[in-house]
Order: sequence, then structure tokens, then C-alpha cells
Amino acid sequence: MMSVTSCKDSKGAAIDPGKYVRYTPEQVEALERLYHECPKPSAIRRQQLIRECPILSNIEPKQIKVWFQNR
Repeated sequence: MMSVTSCKDSKGAAIDPGKYVRYTPEQVEALERLYHECPKPSAIRRQQLIRECPILSNIEPKQIKVWFQNR
């Protein structure tokens, strides 16, 4: 027998574990530029990047972290 578990975020909302984030070409360009400046930004630096770059403002910090890890 298999059990089914659901993932929840910090607010208790269900998270789709198969969610795929598509970045616009402008977002990819901005992330690439930032990667060349700092390939391994800290959590604080990632938050700062989101505040400073309007193109990245609608991306969750966790998604940016994953982008840098996958880069």
C-alpha cells in the first residue's frame, strides 16, 4: 500500500511538487548577468537582488536559489 503525502508551504497552502517555473528571456538575461558577478549568492544577497531588479520581483527567493544551483 502506498501513502500519498502533500507538500505545504509556510502558510499551509499546498505546493505542487511538479511545478515548473518558466523564466522570460529578460529574466534569464538578468540572472545570467548576476551569475557572472556572483555565482553563489547568499540568501541575503538573493533577497537584495529581488529588491534591486524589478524584472525578478515576481520570482520567489527559493526559485532564484534553485536557478543558481542548476546553473
